[in-house]
Amino acid sequence: MSTLNKKRPKIDLTVQTGERRRGKSMFGIVLGTLNKAKLEDRERNASEAAKKRQLLEQRLQAKLQKETDSVRRAEEAKKDKTTANRKEEELQLKDSIYKLRRIRLPLLSNFLSTSDIIPSELTSTTLSDPLAPLPRSHPPPLYYRPAILTPSQEAFLAKRLVEVAEAAEKEWLAFREERTTGIEEIKRLRQRVAEEEARQRKEREANKQETLKEEGDSGQDKEAEEQLVKEPESEMEVDEERRSNSAVRKEDVGKESDRKDEPALMQADDEDAVEY
Repeated sequence: MSTLNKKRPKIDLTVQTGERRRGKSMFGIVLGTLNKAKLEDRERNASEAAKKRQLLEQRLQAKLQKETDSVRRAEEAKKDKTTANRKEEELQLKDSIYKLRRIRLPLLSNFLSTSDIIPSELTSTTLSDPLAPLPRSHPPPLYYRPAILTPSQEAFLAKRLVEVAEAAEKEWLAFREERTTGIEEIKRLRQRVAEEEARQRKEREANKQETLKEEGDSGQDKEAEEQLVKEPESEMEVDEERRSNSAVRKEDVGKESDRKDEPALMQADDEDAVEY
């Protein structure tokens, strides 16, 4: 009865609750540290990715701007080349025309035409346009020269010859100035075209060298990767060779032990046979 009435010792719950709270607080601290590290790692990765993305966008923008400028300069060089060729053709055509007019018009001024109005008396008035072509009419005017000229015709032809020669010379001098200006402009345009072509050649060479450099770097990276891949394979081959050699040695040892056991077994059989 004394044993039955004996009271059980009380459990101190304050100690367990304190330890439990301490464990919970430590677990919370660990979780908070892990979450904080995870957030920092995520923010770091996000910032690095943003920086990489920004650098990539800047490179793409610079490359696009460079290509746009290159295309624009190439188009301008093409236009300059076309303009220079057209101006050169125009100057060549005008040169042939004005040379012909300079020679032909004074020669034609020695002839009368059916459209000429010859005054009866010589006056000091000059022709409005000595180099003007003959007026169009039906039938068209014709050039002629009588065998014997009248005094008025002779004076008219002499005066017109002087005026046409002076006008043709002035026209030729004006064209020479225009031709000099045009030649200078053609030289300037072709100089710009030559500079643009030289720049394009340098740019192509630079792009080619950059491409070769990138291919070389990628080749080195591939070689390094292949070397890294080959090293584990060689290690695996060595391990396999070692395992195969050990297996062969074990097999040889087993065969030798079998060969050693065979005489003993045969001897035991012989002994048994003798006893029987």
